[in-house]
Amino acid sequence: MRGWVMGMHIPVVLMVGYRGYTRHGDNTDTAATYTEPFLNAYNIKYYLIENNDDAGRITRAFEEAEKAQGPVAVLVGDEFHGFNR
Repeated sequence: MRGWVMGMHIPVVLMVGYRGYTRHGDNTDTAATYTEPFLNAYNIKYYLIENNDDAGRITRAFEEAEKAQGPVAVLVGDEFHGFNR
């Protein structure tokens, strides 16, 4: 990711399933424990999607990626199961 996305200055939105994340702080998988620190280590801005009200964050992620000419992540919380409910 560092070389391809960041080194080449490609505006891309990374859709990341936030496996094991719960909004209550009791992560059920170590993947959730390391997701945000990993993104922070690479200085990748991210937006968390937890429910339908957060859908606008996806648009903001695309705008931010274009502005920064680099990656922005959208973390889809494990408790969120779609916009069609």
